[in-house]
Amino acid sequence: MSKIRRIFPGGNTANGFCSFHDNIISEDRNQLYIFKGMPGGGKSSLMKDMAERMIEKGYSIEYHHCPSDPSSIDAIVIDELKICLLDGTDPHSIDPKYPGITDKIIDLAQFIDKSKILKKKDDIVEAKKNNKIAYKRAFNYFKAAKIIHEGIVDDNKRMIDIKGLNNETINLIDRVFSKEPIEINSNGFKERRLFSTAYTPEGFVDYTDTILEWITDIYYINGEIGTGRSMLLDRLLVESRIRNYEVEIYYNALIPEKIESLYIKELDTIITSNKHGKTKGNTIIDLNKYLDSNNINKEDMNMFNLLVEKGTIDLNGAKENHFILEKAYKPSVDFSCINRIREEIYNEILTYI
Repeated sequence: MSKIRRIFPGGNTANGFCSFHDNIISEDRNQLYIFKGMPGGGKSSLMKDMAERMIEKGYSIEYHHCPSDPSSIDAIVIDELKICLLDGTDPHSIDPKYPGITDKIIDLAQFIDKSKILKKKDDIVEAKKNNKIAYKRAFNYFKAAKIIHEGIVDDNKRMIDIKGLNNETINLIDRVFSKEPIEINSNGFKERRLFSTAYTPEGFVDYTDTILEWITDIYYINGEIGTGRSMLLDRLLVESRIRNYEVEIYYNALIPEKIESLYIKELDTIITSNKHGKTKGNTIIDLNKYLDSNNINKEDMNMFNLLVEKGTIDLNGAKENHFILEKAYKPSVDFSCINRIREEIYNEILTYI
């Protein structure tokens, strides 16, 4: 049975664009195809088509979605074959580490008709300039939201029963790590860092359910901002390191220093504060019982939500500029050559089966 997971390798955060694209596939790989090219040049469509073909053959696929357009793909990973196809263009530029051995650049820009694209030069330059402005505005709102968030954390920390929270943490650690470890097929990462959620031009997009779907034990950490959810997950990560377990770490979409989910592979266990854990979880840990909720500052929460909303609206402006770029480039691309490249790659992949 094919296992399909959907992930974000990057995020539009309070720190700007945050990239974990070097965590898509490890150096323990058979083949990495790095696409270079232009908007609207068929990179995402090619990868989607390749993924669908391999799913039909029974292989598991990771879709790595673009946070600036979640319907678009930044990469796919064919798990069992240790093969990856990815978009290596700005703002997540990637170059081959082992060219000619496992890594190969596919330059799709060579299929642009220069005589056609030059007619769109002014539109392209203007769209790129406006795109940069839109992202800057969005990131400024997200940065402001983070400052408000930090204030809420500080306020709520003063209303927490620290002793009760510490006891809860100790009990959870004991329970999680009492499970007998299993043998796993390593993907080459001791710690793999990604996002399962993202702020996008389409709003907040959450693919965490596609990760939880394949995991046996799910612990859901419920709690308001400042109740210690991320701190608890940090403690669990430290314990995982002590035991030399492989983990996948999924970070908060707005504040990428904070962990949202921790998947401990040898225990087939995930601990998450994501809302999908509430319905899919085997165990719920409620940290709100250690919080005096009578004095929560609702005005700050409203301001935080407003700033995030305004940042997301500006991301939509960036999407409009990206659409202008795609519209400018598409008519100048020779897609028959793109199709030929796609079939060549597919035939290469089949040699690894």
